[in-house]
Amino acid sequence: MIYLYNAHIYHNAKFDAQLSGLLIDKDRIVKLCFNNDKVNPDWEKINLNGAYVYPGFIDAHTHCFSGGLYLSGIDLSECTSIKEVLEHISNSLKNNQQYIFAWRFDEEKIAEKRFPTRQELNSVCPDRPLLLRRIDGHSCVLNSKARAIIPGLTSSNEILIAEDNDRAVNWLQDNLSEAEIIEAYKNAAQAALKGGFTTVHTMIGDAQMSNQHYKLVRDHLNEFPVSFELYPQSFNIRDALELGAKRIGGCILADGSIGSHTAAMTLPYKDKNTRGILYHNDEFWQEFVAQAHKEHLQVAVHCIGDAAIHQINSAYATQDREEVKELRDELIHCEVTPDSLIQEIAKSGAVAVMQPAFDLLWGGNSGLYSERLGERYKIMNRFQSLSRQGISICSSSDWYVTDMNIAMSLYALIHHHNPQEKLEPIEAIKSYTENNSWLNHTEDSLGIIEEGFIADLSVMDTDFTKLFDWNKVRTLLIIKDGNIVYDDR
Repeated sequence: MIYLYNAHIYHNAKFDAQLSGLLIDKDRIVKLCFNNDKVNPDWEKINLNGAYVYPGFIDAHTHCFSGGLYLSGIDLSECTSIKEVLEHISNSLKNNQQYIFAWRFDEEKIAEKRFPTRQELNSVCPDRPLLLRRIDGHSCVLNSKARAIIPGLTSSNEILIAEDNDRAVNWLQDNLSEAEIIEAYKNAAQAALKGGFTTVHTMIGDAQMSNQHYKLVRDHLNEFPVSFELYPQSFNIRDALELGAKRIGGCILADGSIGSHTAAMTLPYKDKNTRGILYHNDEFWQEFVAQAHKEHLQVAVHCIGDAAIHQINSAYATQDREEVKELRDELIHCEVTPDSLIQEIAKSGAVAVMQPAFDLLWGGNSGLYSERLGERYKIMNRFQSLSRQGISICSSSDWYVTDMNIAMSLYALIHHHNPQEKLEPIEAIKSYTENNSWLNHTEDSLGIIEEGFIADLSVMDTDFTKLFDWNKVRTLLIIKDGNIVYDDR
């Protein structure tokens, strides 16, 4: 048995001063130890030196394959000009790389406010396929080498969006070996541990899943130090059933993103004469959701703009909720939500799977959302308004789009740009523990620190119920199924 002591333990939504330790036997918490309890000398003792112990944090939506793959790619997030982008790519090229991935590009941070051209990419990488991807994943540019070998591209535009963006990304990723795929997930697992997480919900593949890829990861799940909850990224219900999946989707797209002007809006964008893109019609989604529910599959769909959210929520709402009441259908992102739409979501019973860091990075009256949508930035990422209507808020990073960093995400929830939409610390923590466990139907064994529950614990150096600087927070220890899988004390 392992005895954790000398720690602040988060129990019943507070740090209980009388709770002095936890006793773990195999994969379970078997005893909450209080100040007057006797300590058995045979127990293995771990002194946590005043650290803060939380239920294992759960990230409800990630792109772990892409994120893990891109960790060995070229990170452009710190570049502020086209010259810097090109120099960074040139200096980062490695001889053993068959394909070059450059990621986290954000033209809003670039002095020229544009993507690099194909010719500019050719000048620094002429001999190998190069894909440069926008930070939100919804647009990319290719060098000539990549353009020449990727089949099926329909647009002659340099900036690829929608299906062409998906085709480019999928083709390059589909040509990776099994070893490279597993290595990507191992990279993702380490990023999750460092960020404070014990469980991660992730799509298999990226824009489109292959059965082979799903089976590969599924059959190696016990090799990873975190739990990966898998979402078959597919419209093929038969495939999902054959793979043994409990859900379908994850980031199957109803629309695109705000940054790429492809999120589907009821009104035009402020800075461009477009309303974005609805990728499928209402009938398509009605039929898809109905068939998924018939097979008892939980559905998760990417929908950012209010037109897309309305479309997907309507598909959920028209189903017989009594027949599928235990299914927890997901509105992934659920960003642009006027009051009337919030009322619709409350009636449908859908779950809002949201990303707090989006507001931190792009919210407020001078951020990307304001630039793209004007005053509509005020009705984006409405955590409190949704929660007040009884809608379950399940929080996530959308990694690789933002970091898997529990401190950053909790800070963003607690310090929302719109004070009316912030969550109290207890509710913020709940959105990454109890709520996300409930989303995965594991609420009877995960999400709280309690006797009989699985010993998944995130040990941090910070009390998240008080004011904190998220840049200075450290993950000290991660315990997964009763085993120490990360130790940075």
